[in-house]
Formats: sequence, C-alpha cells, structure tokens
Amino acid sequence: MKILRTVSCLIGLLFILSNCNDGQSKPKMGILHPNNDSELTLLMRDMYDYYEGIKENVEQGNLPENIREFAEIHNAVSTEPSKAESPLYKAMSQVYLESAKRFSSSTGNTKELFNNMVDNCMNCHQQMCPGPMVKIKKLYVKK
Repeated sequence: MKILRTVSCLIGLLFILSNCNDGQSKPKMGILHPNNDSELTLLMRDMYDYYEGIKENVEQGNLPENIREFAEIHNAVSTEPSKAESPLYKAMSQVYLESAKRFSSSTGNTKELFNNMVDNCMNCHQQMCPGPMVKIKKLYVKK
C-alpha cells in the first residue's frame, strides 16, 4: 500500500511539474503551422514559388494563363497580427493586388508589369519585414 501511494504521489508530482510555466513561454501569435510558420508566411512562400515558376515565361515575353493573384493576402493570419492589421500593411497589400491584377490581365509589356508587382512586394517588405528582400530580388526579370 505504501509503494502504491508513493508511486501515485510521484506520478502526480510529474504531472504537476510537466504543466508548470516558467513565465517565459512564447506569446500566442495567431494560427501557427509546423515550424511556427503563420498562414501569411506560408502564403508568401507559396507566392514566391509560384512567381519563380512563371518567371521564365515572363522573361520570354509570355503571359501564362490563369495567373494567381493571391487575394487571400488580406485575410491570412500573420506571425505578428498587429503588423498585418495596420493601415500600412492593408494599403500595401492592396497595391500589390492591384499590380497583380494588371499583370494577370496584361496585353502589353509583361516584363514591366511583372517587375512592378515585384517592386510592390519589395516596398512592403522594406517597411514591414525586410528579411525576405534578398530572396524577392531574385524574382526580377531582365528587360
């Protein structure tokens, strides 16, 4: 009986200790995915991969059919929700969407419109989150 009580106390103590918070836990920042990537991070990676995939067509002056515009950029949960809810982010993401629509409906200079869209990504990242700018620069097409 004494052994059963001791084992029960140890199990209870382990349970309590495993649920202790040292006060240094990370704050919750919206919906996170594997590797703590937010929806917005995953969306922007998808955007990069997508545009990198059509870059060769654009360099040749061709406009692929059914261009994705990534309108969900307004709704995706950010790692830092306060930034994504700011008027600056909302305005810059709207400018991006307008440039993406101009590019996707292009009948003119696809290279210029593509680079304009990349410029809008760079401008936003310069203000909001500069880390990815090195990678985004690789999307520019030569005129």
